[in-house]
Amino acid sequence: MKKSLYLMFICGVLIASVSIIAQYRNSSSTHNAHADINSPSTVLRLGEPLASDFDAPGASIDKHPTGAEFYQHEWVRGNLGVVQITDGKFGFPIDNVLSAIGMADKEVPGGIYEWSINVGVSPEQADTPQAALNRMFKLLSLIRGRGWTRYISVDDPRLTGKEAWVYAKDNSEYSLDSTYTPNLDEWKSMTKAMPQWVFQADGNYLKVSIFESNMGGFADKATYLITVSLKNEYAFYGLGFFPRDVKKIDNWKVLLPAELNKYHADRLKTEVALKAHDYTIDTAYQDPAIKALQQSADKPH
Repeated sequence: MKKSLYLMFICGVLIASVSIIAQYRNSSSTHNAHADINSPSTVLRLGEPLASDFDAPGASIDKHPTGAEFYQHEWVRGNLGVVQITDGKFGFPIDNVLSAIGMADKEVPGGIYEWSINVGVSPEQADTPQAALNRMFKLLSLIRGRGWTRYISVDDPRLTGKEAWVYAKDNSEYSLDSTYTPNLDEWKSMTKAMPQWVFQADGNYLKVSIFESNMGGFADKATYLITVSLKNEYAFYGLGFFPRDVKKIDNWKVLLPAELNKYHADRLKTEVALKAHDYTIDTAYQDPAIKALQQSADKPH
């Protein structure tokens, strides 16, 4: 389940990185570094498409005959986007946005179920490792401050701090602890492996990752792409646990509890092995309640 999604994510990041390099090389050296700060904010929400902004330049809607729907925004260097993710107390802004795409399907109720947003670490998208580290952890701190809490995959061990960072070196899809700020050497050793931080709030799931590329050949700098993925429970659990299996996806609420039990057993086995190597397990961490399952249980039979 994880491997297939991870390979798809890597392909998407590589394609986006090539696009960033092209933007950088083809742009004018007289770029105003503050231009994007003055850009109007574009609101992106899950659910009803009309709740998001689609009347700005660079916005388009593509509805396929298959029923798939894509809601897209693209910005250009010199006028990068400022995006407001959701609204209410969990909402937060992101600047230096390159592109965003929302996904929906006419056969899936609820409207847009996923947003994928590509972000540069700076208007130039290239910066020093220390500046990229500072940028990333400023964003992570903002997300925590708006009420998002860490999510750990149900089959992964519950580790915190530096132990989570060390574990992720050999387990690239592990959700890191955003309260732990690595030193510069730790950071530089991890960024090419696309570290990620996963959060949840009110039935929505947020993954933030960063990818370093030296494709631009910059002196003392690298090109960084931050990817922010926002999903509802259907996308996170239905599509995430049963990829490309239409029948199972259609019945994900019924099938998910058994899958969760299986993966939870894997977690406990891993934690036993890690404790034998002096890792500390965060037993206070509890998996979030899944609203769709609660609502299904509440319906009269």
